[in-house]
Amino acid sequence: MLDRNKVISQISALIEKIFPDLKDQNYLAQKKLQEIAQDSDFLLRVKNSNSSFLVPFWDGNLLDSFRVNSNLKEYSVLAVDGSQIYPDRHVSGANCFLINSGGCFIDYHRLFSKTERVKLFSYPQVFLIQDIIDYDEKILFSRDLVDLKREELELMFLHQKAIEYKDKNPVCFVDGSLIFWFLEGKQFEVKRHFLKSYLSCLDKFYKNEILLCGYISFPKSKEIINLIKLGLCKFDYADCISCHSKYHDFPCKAVDALVDTQIVRSFLKTFERSTIFYSNSKIVKEYPDHLKPCFFYFNIGEEIVRIETLKWIVQNRKYLDLICDTVLDQSLKGRGYPVVLYESHEQAVVKGPDREFFYHLIQKIGIDSKKRFFVSQKNLKKRRIGI
Repeated sequence: MLDRNKVISQISALIEKIFPDLKDQNYLAQKKLQEIAQDSDFLLRVKNSNSSFLVPFWDGNLLDSFRVNSNLKEYSVLAVDGSQIYPDRHVSGANCFLINSGGCFIDYHRLFSKTERVKLFSYPQVFLIQDIIDYDEKILFSRDLVDLKREELELMFLHQKAIEYKDKNPVCFVDGSLIFWFLEGKQFEVKRHFLKSYLSCLDKFYKNEILLCGYISFPKSKEIINLIKLGLCKFDYADCISCHSKYHDFPCKAVDALVDTQIVRSFLKTFERSTIFYSNSKIVKEYPDHLKPCFFYFNIGEEIVRIETLKWIVQNRKYLDLICDTVLDQSLKGRGYPVVLYESHEQAVVKGPDREFFYHLIQKIGIDSKKRFFVSQKNLKKRRIGI
């Protein structure tokens, strides 16, 4: 049982660290950003540096901003989200898991009646643990594999639905990144299998000219801050490993507590987007060139969001503008969050009672089929506590 009085006391003692005053860091970062944005050689400096933190490349000037039109009237939009029920090791027979893919399609063209404009759908799939590891005997099962499978199904389901509504030319949304960061630290066999599948899905969007973007609310990324850190470096070209072995004082750490949105806010007005940035994360190096993820920051009024899309899309200004217009209109309609993403989440989400139903169903079918069924004592205690 949580002792709330003790929690209150501890939070009160940590208040300065929980809510630090970042005004000085912010001022320094803004000043340095203005300086490096005016330095025509700074991009070359970035490319020649050997930094231990992730830095992007970019188009134009770092401080460039572009006004986005908020008057988009007729368009269609599609999103898919996913949720899961993991295997329960405390229940025999529950060596399976469920992934629920949910989605929403909205058409704002005036030609269609209101009943035709919105389509909600969900598609649950049950898998055996063996289904996910059979392709390579070196792979050991973990919950992470369920998450990776869910991501794969989301992309596949989104493309399937996009083809179904191809005549409406929907702009497709995913909630989150198109940079598959989570694969970087995974077992080689796992990374190889899922990256190949993910990239195959992305390539289908390219081949069918279906626009796709990832929407990241309240992003914590620090890539622009990392550029500022390079600008603060005492050397012309950063070499972090060498620097840390020789010195104890690091000017770059002066802005460590900041994230990109805190500095972007200083030059992006409402309904403006930043220039295009190109990620240099390790996993992106394994993407084919036309599928390399790009990103920009977008002040939608309620907050600054990070939008990710693909290189083949940003190379076409018409496509890029349509994504921006759609993101803004959806965010305005959703009062700060895209309607289509909210509705797809509602279709996908698996709640507590759904999990109980899933495990109860396994138990019932097992008993009806005269299969032996066991539940651990720990699991039983959680469900039925005696005094």
